[in-house]
Amino acid sequence: MVFGAYSVSQVIFSVISGKFLTKIGCKFIIVSGLFLTGGATVLFGCLEKSPGGKVFLILSILIRMVEGAGFAAYLTSVLAVVVKTFPENPGYYVGLTETIITVGMIAGPPAGSFLYLLGGYHTPFVVFGTLIMLTASASVWTVNTSSDNQSREKPSALTVQEYLHILKLPATILSILCVTLNVVADAFILITLSDHLQQFSLHPLEVGCVYLCLFISYAFSSPIAGRLADKLKLEYILQCVGSLVLVVSFMLIGPVAFLPLSPKVWLVTVGLLLKGFGAGPLISCSYSACLRSARQKGGLPENFRTYSLVSSIVSFSIPLGNLIGGFTAGVMLEELGMSWSTTIHAFVFASLAVACLFVHFFDKLILPTKEKDPTEHTPLYISILDEKIRNGKPTSQLNCHDKELDYQNFDELSNDATQQTANELLETLLKSQGVY
Repeated sequence: MVFGAYSVSQVIFSVISGKFLTKIGCKFIIVSGLFLTGGATVLFGCLEKSPGGKVFLILSILIRMVEGAGFAAYLTSVLAVVVKTFPENPGYYVGLTETIITVGMIAGPPAGSFLYLLGGYHTPFVVFGTLIMLTASASVWTVNTSSDNQSREKPSALTVQEYLHILKLPATILSILCVTLNVVADAFILITLSDHLQQFSLHPLEVGCVYLCLFISYAFSSPIAGRLADKLKLEYILQCVGSLVLVVSFMLIGPVAFLPLSPKVWLVTVGLLLKGFGAGPLISCSYSACLRSARQKGGLPENFRTYSLVSSIVSFSIPLGNLIGGFTAGVMLEELGMSWSTTIHAFVFASLAVACLFVHFFDKLILPTKEKDPTEHTPLYISILDEKIRNGKPTSQLNCHDKELDYQNFDELSNDATQQTANELLETLLKSQGVY
């Protein structure tokens, strides 16, 4: 119940923080989220001083819910800030963020164990909580919010209509499925693998090394998959490949019921390595696929509002997967056993691979394009137009592939479109001259 409360809180507050990210601003949400997480971590270390029974249970649930709310707030904001800072390579930098998170997951258990031996139960919580709050203080100076709201209109929260609009896109539904199902699979492995490994009579250090295979392979594959997605623009194909790798992974971990194999340590180890490699495309490519579809197929502008919308959807899917996986893992293992449980997971990811191929062809051949890819715009045009807007000067002529663009009425155009960003103004001007 305590662990479930953490995931439920994340699910709720990932949507809330995403909705108000454009109105409140990313700096405030990141800083407040980190302070909530750090403070809740310190308080959790003080629970050994609380009364037992129902009081202890209620305090544990409340503190974990506060911690989950803080984590959801800063994760949603960080994803939006990362993509705002590196708009040309969203997949790579989201993948790199996942790598950093994975490094923390690898380093956390041994560091926590050392601190526990050094000072008892409360020490790791107090130390880590204090470090998180120090990070929050540093974020006040390091997070740049100068371009959160590029238009001249008053900042407003995301609307239900905007969420419904992006949820109509197949890429959005596929991204939610990819992220959620991958996290469900992670939860299943983390909960059930220790029982599965007991039959091999491994030393605790050897068990830790087996678990490590999952994290290390994911840390490498996530940024690589994101880089490939940014370069090739084939997110759905990469997601399909990642899903098929996960099929093979679960076939080995079980092994699945229809293979004449008996469980072996090396099979589990190889399966975990493949699980990490396959998970990379499912996470990194989901963000870039959802963002690119929102711009090209949904007609949404290239601005912080769109980044916040996509970030809240992706960050919502992660705790949703943890919540579903936490409830289903134990039931599946107890009722079906490891072999049939992994068979079901293999079938689910095989179905996901088919869905990725379907969305790829549907998105490419059937779904109409509403807006050109903003990466096709030459950055030189944007910088020139930005300079004219900042200086308030009209532009008479601008060379564009040997075409003379007459901008004598630029001031009048900018006054009529005060709510547009520099990119949108530039697109309007170029279209009026028949450049594209």
